[in-house]
Amino acid sequence: MVCLVLSYGKLIALLLSCFLNGSTGWVLSSETLIQNRQGAIARMKYIAVLGLLFIFSCKLSGEKETVSNTGDWSDLETQLDSLFESNFQADDPGVAVLVSYDGHKIFAKGYGVGDLDAQKPLTASSNMELASVSKQFTALAILSLVDRQKLSLSDTLFKFLPYETFKNVTIQELIDHTSGLDDAEEYFYDHWDTTKIATNKDVLHWYLEKNKKVGSADKVFKYNNGAYELLPLVVEKVSGEKYPDYIRQNVFGKAGMTKTVAYDLNNPVDIEQRAFYYHKDSLGDWKKMDGHPLTGLFGAGGIYTSLNDYFNYDNALREKSIFNEKAHGLIFKPTSSELVNGVKNDYAMGWFVTDTLAEHSGGWFGVNTFTRRYLNMPLTLAIFANRDDFFDKELIDITDSIVKSQLKRNKAR
Repeated sequence: MVCLVLSYGKLIALLLSCFLNGSTGWVLSSETLIQNRQGAIARMKYIAVLGLLFIFSCKLSGEKETVSNTGDWSDLETQLDSLFESNFQADDPGVAVLVSYDGHKIFAKGYGVGDLDAQKPLTASSNMELASVSKQFTALAILSLVDRQKLSLSDTLFKFLPYETFKNVTIQELIDHTSGLDDAEEYFYDHWDTTKIATNKDVLHWYLEKNKKVGSADKVFKYNNGAYELLPLVVEKVSGEKYPDYIRQNVFGKAGMTKTVAYDLNNPVDIEQRAFYYHKDSLGDWKKMDGHPLTGLFGAGGIYTSLNDYFNYDNALREKSIFNEKAHGLIFKPTSSELVNGVKNDYAMGWFVTDTLAEHSGGWFGVNTFTRRYLNMPLTLAIFANRDDFFDKELIDITDSIVKSQLKRNKAR
């Protein structure tokens, strides 16, 4: 987004300095409630505002693959190499970048390493933690049950988790961030026993103990990780399967995401070509961040995927081949919104949306991710970083501008 760039990387660094206690363990502090798994509720709103302002102000009238039949993209490779190689050292944690256009993988390449100890480079096949970009897959797991007529989005949560506090909360509202429930994950930052790995059932028990009665006045947009962490429990209750198994078969499998996993820290499995994630401390040393006690929670995060798998998924979305056409029609349909600085932010199924694009960011300890999918042309950008200072480098706007400028030149030829 050429027109507006703000910085919040320092905010992430502040959060991490509160959480990480040297190399011996984790410390949770109330001061960190400014941010959550998304990287921040505030930062998520910031990303959405950027996207909207981009549309209103800037709208146009390793491993890689360059596809000749969609135009000449050779200049794109040169420009992106220059941009990312100047910002990421080859032997540091880095970033993987995907540009997809018209069903072709125009550019897919990693910069830096996915494993500092082994010095394994990041590639288009590296499996990386998505943080809150995972929410779109959580929503799709629910939508698959809708597609199979196992539930309705208008069903109450009480129907599947029969507790009084969920009587006035619908599945749609959980997805929309309009449930009126408090965010359990925010509470866990302050109070969770950090010697234990949290589970989604721990989130459920917190809601039951709180036993908040939700009224209509509570049902306003409030970005809520805890609400998304209830959705995998619904999937398990309805399907009778473990969430990682269900989403692998009914979402990843149908989208051609053969190496993608929902990672359960309580029951870890091997992740092929796994990229570990890192934070640079105040002394300038990289700290491996895998293993945070809240990383065992599904729904708000927890998905590992690669650029190659995400490319297959993006094509499946454009071809509408995962579900029936009616279900696909719901994915980018706005169902909730809020005003931020006078700009309306619409939300769909794990995406902030406008008439012309859908996007979402993710931030976690050692992770920054961002995806942008244009709805008015067949262009998708995905950027996955295994370090948490990517956003501070403010490269999303530059990358988008480079890609669209090249596309404009190709069309002019």
